[in-house]
Amino acid sequence: MKKERLMTPGPTQVPEGSLLTLARQATHHRTPQFEALFEKTRRAMADILRTEGDVFFMTGSGTASMETALMNIVAPNETVLVLSSGKFSERWAEMGEVFGAKVVTLTVPWGEPFRGDQVADLLRAHPETVAVFGTLTETSTGVCHPIAELGRAVRENSDALFVVDGISGIGADRFEMDAWSVDLAVVGSQKALMGISGAGFVAVAPRAWGKIEKTPRRGFYFDLLKYRKSAESLTTPFTPAKSILESLAFNLDAITGEGIEKIWQRTALLAEAARAGIDAIGLKRTTASPADSMTAVFFPEEGAFDPKRFMSEMYGRFGVKFAAGQGEWKGKIFRMAHFGLIDEFDIMGTLGAMELALCAAGFPVEPGRGVAAAQQIFLRGN
Repeated sequence: MKKERLMTPGPTQVPEGSLLTLARQATHHRTPQFEALFEKTRRAMADILRTEGDVFFMTGSGTASMETALMNIVAPNETVLVLSSGKFSERWAEMGEVFGAKVVTLTVPWGEPFRGDQVADLLRAHPETVAVFGTLTETSTGVCHPIAELGRAVRENSDALFVVDGISGIGADRFEMDAWSVDLAVVGSQKALMGISGAGFVAVAPRAWGKIEKTPRRGFYFDLLKYRKSAESLTTPFTPAKSILESLAFNLDAITGEGIEKIWQRTALLAEAARAGIDAIGLKRTTASPADSMTAVFFPEEGAFDPKRFMSEMYGRFGVKFAAGQGEWKGKIFRMAHFGLIDEFDIMGTLGAMELALCAAGFPVEPGRGVAAAQQIFLRGN
């Protein structure tokens, strides 16, 4: 029997206590017990997001949370600015077009972050913009964007709302919704929150409600006005994925108990060690602006290296599952996480397995170089 080691940036490893919660008998969601659960998780997520705004639980994947945010603030023919830097941030533009918005796209090469002056220039050129859509962690490239800088650019150069996809990064990469002038943020359950796939959250700052109230209703299930009204009674407007929420509450207790600041620091240490090991092995990372939640790495181009053999060795021999590349980097990179339940031993073990798998796939590596580099980071971190 082979032990699987999930090192993908979502879905991620789920705590045993969270999994055991799913084995409980189903109970009804219109009860005082659910109201207590609703309020508890809402407060925990507000703490993780660093917001005084409203937080709503959504039954649906992270993409459902994205659609909820967009459709509630954008009417047909209104102009939106999409910050596109990879496969997942492109989704904002695709959604905007579906809902009839005039989409203006600011694109940077894959692997590069946005700058505030780029956003400011485009907003001045399009003063009619009602919303700017960005991404905290672009998991197709490994980039963490400077949301604080971008939020400042939006606020100083327009009246537009700033919406951030934090599905992959929130809970691992530093994120301060209110301090960074973010008006709506979306989160997924199966990333740094360590939950089962199929749920998410939408956070709404007070400033956004005026636009939400003026935007014509074009949805029923994802209508945030319904969620706000139901939240007054500590419930959801429709049947929630209650078991997932109960399971996720276990994780949120652990996160808030440790403290989000400490988790950011711990994740940053794991990221530094992983990057040091990858560099020591001789691999090239995809970006100079890496996320703490994950690392993306180019496959070697030297000699007769076989990427498929490498990925097969990692999973088939060692049980280590990486995520593959997408879009224009399909077949060119692999992506690994270092958040949630992933710890120092996972990083060192994964680097050791990588050294052996690289050798088997045609890229000679001196065994132990990557592991030793990571150990040095951990020695300093302690």
